[in-house]
Amino acid sequence: MKTHFAPFTDLEDIEQAPCGTWLGESSELSGDWANVDCRLCQKRKKKLTKSSAAEERAIIEQMGDMAAFMRAQG
Repeated sequence: MKTHFAPFTDLEDIEQAPCGTWLGESSELSGDWANVDCRLCQKRKKKLTKSSAAEERAIIEQMGDMAAFMRAQG
C-alpha cells in the first residue's frame, strides 16, 4: 500500500493522486510528507509543494477580494 501526497482536504471524489498515479482500494493519501512513501510523489515533491502553495495563495487572494467586496457593500 502506497501513501500519496494530497495537500487538499476534499478526498471524496479523487481518483488520481497529484503525482498522476491512479488510486486503488489500498491507496492512502496524506498532506504530511513524513507519511508519504510513494516514490513518484517523493521525486516530484518540489513541484507538488510549489503547485500546492500557488493554489493556496490563489484561494487566499480570492477570499481577500470577497472580504473587500463585502466591506464595500456594507
